[in-house]
Amino acid sequence: MYQPKFHNEKLFGYEALLRKVSNGEVIFPDYLVKENSGNNNFDYFIINSVIDSLSKLALIDVGNKSISINVSAKFMSTDIELNKIDLCIVDEFNLKIEFEILENGNITDYNICNKNIELLNSIGISVSVDDFGSDYASIRRLINLRNINFIKLDKKLIDDIKDCPSLLPSMKILFEFINSFNFKILAEGVENKEIFEMLRSVGIEYFQGFYFSKPQWLDS
Repeated sequence: MYQPKFHNEKLFGYEALLRKVSNGEVIFPDYLVKENSGNNNFDYFIINSVIDSLSKLALIDVGNKSISINVSAKFMSTDIELNKIDLCIVDEFNLKIEFEILENGNITDYNICNKNIELLNSIGISVSVDDFGSDYASIRRLINLRNINFIKLDKKLIDDIKDCPSLLPSMKILFEFINSFNFKILAEGVENKEIFEMLRSVGIEYFQGFYFSKPQWLDS
């Protein structure tokens, strides 16, 4: 499934989300992810599955929008083998791909990770950090990573602001710190107009959440 992402209120991209239909209900197949934890081939499988899916969509559904794909920290800490990625399809359909580094794992080698980011950037694939403020997605990633496109704020941070608006001035300092690295900030988990306007008031311009759109199937 694909969840739209917005620059202010204008659609600019989608995040690809791994989902399964079970007994008529759409679920996240966490068992599949757990079984393949630490297996880089699973990352390549997910990347190529998304690329294949996009190649079968009517171009009007995707257009020139960026499509982000979740990858593990271990994947980004190991030399990426470009020959294992269906780049010919990416080029054929002029897809704009972004990798989002998941928070539930430690980046074990920042030198390799930064080298991978540089390599990916050189072929037109950008890299972002998912769920900043949760588990391993911490300040350390900010100060060690280079050429990151987006820092995505974890929904827990957004919920904290919603539940305690007095935190906003402190959060603004954090956001300014992130901006000082020339990283753009995207807030996910934005579920109503109140939190949307609150985040806009401190300079956030990129958003994702149920206030804008739930994840959706893009029909071929």
